[in-house]
Parts: sequence; C-alpha cells; structure tokens
Amino acid sequence: MRRRRAAAIQSGVVPPHSKAAEDGRVKKFMQEGRRVFVGRKLKASVFFLMLLFILLSGPMLSGQSFERRVDDITSRTWLKIGPFRIIPSFEFRNLGWTSNVYGRTSGEGAVSDFLITPSAKVDVYFILRRRLILSFTENLEYHFYLTNPRFNRFNNNYGTELSFPFLGQLVITAGFDSQRYRHLPLAELDRQVETDSKRVRVDIAYETPRRLSWTLGGFAQELGYVDVFREDEEPDELSLGWNRQEVGGRFEVRYEAFRASQLFFQLGYVRHSFLSERTTWRDSETESLLAGIRFPREGALSGSLALGFKIFTPLDRSLEPFSGLTAQSQLEIRLGTHTALSLGYNRGTDFSYWENLLYYLSDSYNAAFTWGLSRFLDVRLGGFYTFLRYPKTAQYGALELTGPPPGWADNYGGFSAGFTVPVWKNLRAGLTYQYWTRPSGFSGAGDGHLLSVSFQRR
Repeated sequence: MRRRRAAAIQSGVVPPHSKAAEDGRVKKFMQEGRRVFVGRKLKASVFFLMLLFILLSGPMLSGQSFERRVDDITSRTWLKIGPFRIIPSFEFRNLGWTSNVYGRTSGEGAVSDFLITPSAKVDVYFILRRRLILSFTENLEYHFYLTNPRFNRFNNNYGTELSFPFLGQLVITAGFDSQRYRHLPLAELDRQVETDSKRVRVDIAYETPRRLSWTLGGFAQELGYVDVFREDEEPDELSLGWNRQEVGGRFEVRYEAFRASQLFFQLGYVRHSFLSERTTWRDSETESLLAGIRFPREGALSGSLALGFKIFTPLDRSLEPFSGLTAQSQLEIRLGTHTALSLGYNRGTDFSYWENLLYYLSDSYNAAFTWGLSRFLDVRLGGFYTFLRYPKTAQYGALELTGPPPGWADNYGGFSAGFTVPVWKNLRAGLTYQYWTRPSGFSGAGDGHLLSVSFQRR
C-alpha cells in the first residue's frame, strides 16, 4: 500500500502531504463549529440572564391590574412568614337542617337530616419584588350528615397560579385548579350530584396607558359527575353518560369608561368531547359573543350587565343546533349603609341530563333585598325562578327519575328569608329559611325546606 502511494506521489497523481492537509481542514472545521456552538450558547445564556435581570430589577412597567393585585394581597395578609404572605379563612358552607336530603322531587321519597359542611381555606402568596406572584390555595371540606353517615365525605380542593409582567405591559398568568363540590341541580335531576373538575389555564393580558386593555386566554378541563347517594359501587349512569373534556379560549377587550367601571367585549370558543362511546353523539362546539359593563365591587352600583349571542353546534349535523341571545347579569344597588337591592338575570344553554336530549335553554331570575334595620339587626329576603325549554319532548330519564318526564317546558323556583345579628366585632351570625318547589315536570309535592345558620364579616 505504501509503495503504491509513493509511486502515485512520484507520478503526480496524488499531491504530497494531502492527508495532513485534509486532517488540518477537518480539525479547523471542528474548531470553527465548536466556536459557533459556544458562541450561540453564550448568546442564549446572556439573553436569558438579561431577561431575568429585567424581570427582577428593571423599572416598574407592569400593568395597573397587576399592581392593584399586589396591593390587594398585601392589604389582606393576616400572617407573613419570610417572603410568604398567608391569608386563612373558615366558614360553614352548610350548617342546618333540610327536609329533603336526597333532593328528590317526590314528596314520598323525601328524607330529612342535619348537615354540616365546615370549610377551611388558606391562600399562600409569594411576591418577588412586585415582579412575580406565585400563589397556592388549599381548601379542605367535610360533608357531615347526622343520621346518614354513609354519605359523609372529605373533599380536597386546591390550585396554584403564577403571574408576572413580561416585556413592559404584558402580564402572563398560568394556573391549575382541582375542584369538587356538591350541588342539587333542581332543573332536571331528583338527587344530589357531585361535580369534579380539573382545569389548566393560561392568560396573556395587556394594558395601555389610555385605559384600554385586552386578554387572550386558553384552557383545558375535565369534568366528572357522580351520583352522591348511589348505594352500589358500579359506575352510575351519570358518570358514564356525562363525563367530558373541554378545550377552549377567549379574547376580551376592556375599556375603563368611568370610576373603575369597564366596558367589555368578549369572544369565546369551547369544544366539548364526551368520554363515553355511547354519548359521543353529544360532542359539540360553542361559539359565543358577550358585551356589557362591569361595575366596581365598592360603590353604589356593583356587579355587571351583559348581553350576548351564542351558537351551539353538535358535531352530528342531524341534531338540532341552537343560536340565540344570551345574558349574564347580576347587579347590586346600595340604597344605604347596610341596605341593598340585588337583581339578576341569566339566559343560556346547558347539556341536558335526559338521554334523548342534547341541551335545554334556561331563563333564570333572582332578586334579594337586604335591609339594615339597625346596627344590631339586618333582614334579608330573596327569591328565584327558572324556566326551562327543550328542543323536543324528553322520553328517557338519566337516573330513573321519579314521575313522568317533562314536556317542552319545565320550571322551578323558591324563596328565602333570614336575619343576621352581631356576635363579636365585625362578625355576624345569621339564620336563614329557604323553600324550593318544582310545580311542573314531576309528580309529587316536589318541595324542600332548608333551615341554616351562617356567619359573615361586615
């Protein structure tokens, strides 16, 4: 081999020292590549270090809402341990007696019991030089029934959130929430239901010096439903039929018109995907538009007035869609130091619990009047009414509902009356009686009574 190479060199076919030259070129190429790689890595490191420096030590360029939130957390802090600010709270979400524990609409099946739901909550905030907020929320609850202990249950609700200003007026917020709560959907079911939701969300907000701001957000969540008082351990029809996942987003523009009141315009989209194969026919999309005004919490007028338009489209085009007006309004008018009038109206659609129906349209009204007779006595009266309409007559019940199914319409309503008295400093105790009835849709009395004790701070 060496002889052939030497002969080739002598004949001029291969130039002398070509291997060394080639090795040199390879070595030079590798050195240049290494310098380029190191240079890019150094530039990336410098970029992130500069970004971190701007985030932590730069001038205050964040939006006013971020600043207000920092001030609000600081003012509400009960306990400070190092850099952590802790805000604890405690309440009884339920404390009293009910004549209809199961929530059944049939008078014959109603069972009374005493129920207590203590709820302890703590919010922990870590504020880094007014440039970053990291929070964690823990809410422990226990549902206690005196004569029906098999329904007792411990719930753990928690969540975390990270929020920080970025590149001037942008504020980025990301969070996760896990919530489980019990409620009585008087609209269609004849029993209590527990809803379990897990949600991930990201929002990007921007504020201008001219009182104009916008928010772009997205979320993904999973919703699960459980029949609370089901006796066997097999999966219930509610879980099999209505557990679903939702993915969506919204874009909202706000303008501060006067005295911290905001005009807003919102666009939204949600994709609903059901988890059970037998209910995938319910998969659908929601497109919504909402516009109105929001009033500040502190003032003679608080709450919001909003009117919108909604398009609810099943992916199965053979099913009837919905398109029409919606509303989300709840307004409180303060008539005196401790006297106020509250009015609300909501209109929209929701998934029906009936097996052959996809959705129903609801119109809900509520009103309440609080009257401060003296500094020793406040009286509160309230009422609500909901009217439901279906695209067609229901035929099959979700959970073997008592009585005949509703026709094209259904309704329910009720009222409450109560009072509060001072017990210690700003703490007040109250006693409230609530009555609800469902005059249509099901046979039987369909009545319920709730007598509860509450505590609140003035």
